This record gives sequence, structure tokens and C-alpha cells, in this order.
Amino acid sequence: MLFPEFSSTSKVWVYKANRTLSASDNQVISDVLNEFVPQWAAHGTQLYGSWTILENWFVVLVVDEEKFSASGCSIDSSVKVIKKVGSELGIDFFNRMNVLIEEDNALKEIHFADLDNHPNALLFNPITTDLKSLRENWKIPAKDFSFA
Repeated sequence: MLFPEFSSTSKVWVYKANRTLSASDNQVISDVLNEFVPQWAAHGTQLYGSWTILENWFVVLVVDEEKFSASGCSIDSSVKVIKKVGSELGIDFFNRMNVLIEEDNALKEIHFADLDNHPNALLFNPITTDLKSLRENWKIPAKDFSFA
């Protein structure tokens, strides 16, 4: 189970890379987030947060808001960190037009408008915002997905 020490209502932010993350990318991201997350705070109060890399495509940040809620400034600081590491590595974590699917035992990045062409694929849910959804609905049938 992902983040077993966190409540299912914990807030998550999922950042999809525009390419597969290499071992060296993962190390740089790990170094940056291992420094950032323990200092991540909202209004001077440390957040109960963590992070992980999934499928070598996604960086996931989590905050257990039952302990203390993330603020606009704390969210902005995390976005700034992801943008900075992305810039250093030449990775775009903010292109929401492309999604990742699993089809024929392979991961493929496609434009979201092409989902209808992949009815048997599994989609890594691009609108996951809480830990319960990440745990239970991370991969969903592409044919069932709707932004609504």
C-alpha cells in the first residue's frame, strides 16, 4: 500500500514527466525531495508529507491534511521545487495534454484526445488528488475515463 502511515484523505499532487525517468533523474529528484519535504511548511508549521516516484514517470507528493493543511504558499513552494528540478533535468512535469497508458504490457504517452483509440488500455488517472484515489483508482480503464 502506498504511504501506509497516511490517512486516505491525504492530499496528493501527481506530476507526470514528459519522458521516462532514468536512474540518474531518480537520484537527482530523490536528493532534492529528501531535502525539501522535511522542511516543507505551511504558515511556519511543518507539514506531514512524503513523496515517491511511480513507474519511472510520476513524482508524487503527499500531505496528510488531518495533521495540518497545506496552504497556498506551501503548495506554491512545492510547485517551484518540481519546476526547478524539471528545468535542471530537461523534464516537463506540467504538460497536462499528454497522459500515460499501459497497453500490451508497455507504457505509452499519448495525447488525451487519443484515448478513444486505446479502449483496452489502462490509464494512469491524471486527476488523482487524494490518497484514496491514488491507492484504489490509480490505473483505470481508458474507456471509462472522463474529465467531468
